[in-house]
Amino acid sequence: MILVPFVVIALIGGAIHLHRDKQPRSTARTMEIFLIWWLVVAVGIAGVFGAMYHFFDGPKIASEIGYTNGDGGFQTEVGFGDLALSVLAILCIWFRDRFVLATVVALSIMYLGDAYGHIHQEAIHDNHDPDNTGAVLYLDILLPLVAIGLYALRERALRRPRPGRPGQPHHDPPDVVRI
Repeated sequence: MILVPFVVIALIGGAIHLHRDKQPRSTARTMEIFLIWWLVVAVGIAGVFGAMYHFFDGPKIASEIGYTNGDGGFQTEVGFGDLALSVLAILCIWFRDRFVLATVVALSIMYLGDAYGHIHQEAIHDNHDPDNTGAVLYLDILLPLVAIGLYALRERALRRPRPGRPGQPHHDPPDVVRI
């Protein structure tokens, strides 16, 4: 499965980044580092590779998913959807705040919708192909849930009252996480 190494790279990259980070460590900073690595690598870069498979080997990918009739022409549309989400995720290197939220929302709708489609194919059409109900299905659920969790934890940490200043939200310096 092509996506699994990117998940591992995102987690290791985030851990190394956190270890080497010169900024004061806070929960918000930690969550942002892992969120950006998750979006850029596990979603963005992995998605570019996924899009290329859909673009350049559509019929084979369709067959591996369990669509045996047809030429896999729908794969081009899936490729463009993957590419659009990947570009959004990679742009999170430079854009923050609500742009990251929009990317997490798009990721969640697309991937959880894909998961529904895989489950539907399994239940209705008895499609148990490994690329329909195997790691692809689990990653379609895992990738958005991790992104949602990291985003929520980061937002929660940013809204904590500052020590010594009750009622004042805690905001880290407006730095940018560089990968």
